[in-house]
Amino acid sequence: MERVRSRGQIRTVAAEAIRIQREETIANAVTVFKQMCPSRVSKGCANVTHKKETQSTQCDGNCKRIKYLLAGMNKLE
Repeated sequence: MERVRSRGQIRTVAAEAIRIQREETIANAVTVFKQMCPSRVSKGCANVTHKKETQSTQCDGNCKRIKYLLAGMNKLE
């Protein structure tokens, strides 16, 4: 790891670290939410609307619940 000397470099590195941490936090939150989703059953998503839209029971993380979760996390910024 190289040594950071100027304040501009420190800000850049800090901003990049914050961005990476935020992306990891969101990915982890979505994973946990998928596991705890009330529509989830042993064979996949049981949400009727989602099944009609995607013609599948596989969770793709693109349902209203996940979008609502992400919108809430974006508000926290």
